[in-house]
Amino acid sequence: MEFTVERQPELMIEPVWLVLGLAVLAVSVFFFALLFKYGIKHRKVKQAAPKPPAKISKAEARQKALGSIDHIIFELSHSNIDMRESYQRLSMVMRIFVTEISGTDVKSFTLSELKKTEYKQFSDLIEKWYKPEFAMRTKADFMNDAAQAKRVVKTWN
Repeated sequence: MEFTVERQPELMIEPVWLVLGLAVLAVSVFFFALLFKYGIKHRKVKQAAPKPPAKISKAEARQKALGSIDHIIFELSHSNIDMRESYQRLSMVMRIFVTEISGTDVKSFTLSELKKTEYKQFSDLIEKWYKPEFAMRTKADFMNDAAQAKRVVKTWN
């Protein structure tokens, strides 16, 4: 009786396929290790510094402020805003105007801080508007105050 050892049909895998499978597995493990190390970590992206607002000329700042004052007068005359809000807007328009012209950010200055600045004419206006700006009701003459604000805008150095 002669015996021979042969492979069974289900085990007839060539050794080259086993080596190729292990190589693919090794390359995959290496790739995912690199991906985890360099790709998945949250990269800190440097954000660019915000650009300073573009400087506008004095003439442009004047026109912008005068247009805003006229718009406030229009809104008040058409009853879209009340007296208190008109003074609040007027104060903000003037603060923005002085900030754009002078380069000093006075938008958040208190009245006492404004009085310490060199802008006497501006701080006097803001002081005059404080009462109607913060009062629930007032008998202030907004049209006169708006005209005065326009004069300050037109004559500002």
